[in-house]
Amino acid sequence: MRIFTLTDTHLHPEIDYHAFCNCAHENSGNFYDFIPQEGSRLTVSFGDLPPTGDVPSITIPCLRALVRGLTAGSRGDLDGLARELNGTLYLLGPRDLCAPWFCALVDPVRHELRYVNAGHEPPLLIRNHGGTNHGGTVERLERTGAVLGLSARGPHRQETTAIEAGDILAVFSEGVSDALPGVRLQDVILEHSQTGAAGLTGRVLEEAHRAASRTWPDEDRTFAAMRVVGACQRPLAEESAVESLAMCAA
Repeated sequence: MRIFTLTDTHLHPEIDYHAFCNCAHENSGNFYDFIPQEGSRLTVSFGDLPPTGDVPSITIPCLRALVRGLTAGSRGDLDGLARELNGTLYLLGPRDLCAPWFCALVDPVRHELRYVNAGHEPPLLIRNHGGTNHGGTVERLERTGAVLGLSARGPHRQETTAIEAGDILAVFSEGVSDALPGVRLQDVILEHSQTGAAGLTGRVLEEAHRAASRTWPDEDRTFAAMRVVGACQRPLAEESAVESLAMCAA
């Protein structure tokens, strides 16, 4: 089983973020990564790499490294990033590879959220209207392209929306939405939206595990939360953020 989580999510006061991943396999399944960008921007990469045989040509560590490398040269061009990643997976992966993937770039200076949804479960953007998330609105960030690796040319459209202080971006795997279907997941997020990203992540996974214990006991479950705390005052140092991802196997 592969379990990993961020151990320190308070690298700067503008964005509070945390994630947890619980997978049945070492080299496949759910994955996520938080990647610091220039000017205090933060990218989240989130997806699912299906099993591809006894000797996989693409593994989770390989895919994460590939995304980080491509992100470094993307300059915020997420549709171009998706195009490059899709082409690479199509060339290197097995013929039947279909990898859902979501990538978002949060810019607390411009109050801007860019994203590409390549066939992934639509994340939720909880807008903090009136100073409390309980009275806010919920937007689904729908798919903007096909899953990765399906064909050599997979057009992926980048979308842009506003994100303000108090707004929460919640990204989750199919295992979480299966355990908490309909508005149940949304209700859990709204109920615990003021607990901080780490507290919110813990409660969502706790509720999902409890609900799925009899129906989908072995399904991968991953959840990530990003909350804009306030206006950016200084850039996020990449060297401190790179060390924040701790991985352990059990």
